[in-house]
Amino acid sequence: MEDFELSRKKSSDESWLLSYADLITNLLIFFVALFSAMEMSRVKMQQIQEALAGQSATYSLKELQGDLESHIEAQGYQEIVSANLTDRGVIIALNSGIVFPSGSAEIDDRFKAILGDVMAQVLPYSGKYDFAVEGHTDSTPIKAGSRYRSNWELGSARAHVVREHLEVVGIPRTKLHVEGYADTRPLQGLNGDSLSEKELKDRQRRVMIRIY
Repeated sequence: MEDFELSRKKSSDESWLLSYADLITNLLIFFVALFSAMEMSRVKMQQIQEALAGQSATYSLKELQGDLESHIEAQGYQEIVSANLTDRGVIIALNSGIVFPSGSAEIDDRFKAILGDVMAQVLPYSGKYDFAVEGHTDSTPIKAGSRYRSNWELGSARAHVVREHLEVVGIPRTKLHVEGYADTRPLQGLNGDSLSEKELKDRQRRVMIRIY
């Protein structure tokens, strides 16, 4: 009888070990499942954030183009500058035939304030996007004795001048780069346009700021 009581007591004393082992096992399973769920959620959340970031960037470019267009129209700058959204980004086009004197890369004083005003609208976006300043010319050869030896130099010089103004406005220089194309990327007349040769040449003389 005494042996039976001892065996019963020993069995009772050890039963908690089995319960404890079951508890530890269940906790381990729970935390493994929880960790797996958290990891899956993290990956899923990252995918969602990346997708939303892409949509946000597209929306912001549309928003920027709309803000610029409204500002340009409100200030009456349409003959000097335009802003369009393309698959390459927002394109701000400066009419070089108006902004720059013929054969010169110095901005006419009348338009320095206008350029600064337009670019100030872009400043809030400068931390998010890059800016390519493109210089374009018409096909008329540079006259002998001119400061610039070719349209390559003239177009690039005009782009550099605009780039300097972007820095003055406050756009970080690390976000800027300059591209000179001379007359290698001519604009064609739009459907319905009846442009004279001079008007078509005037259209080619431009500096474009591409925000992407």
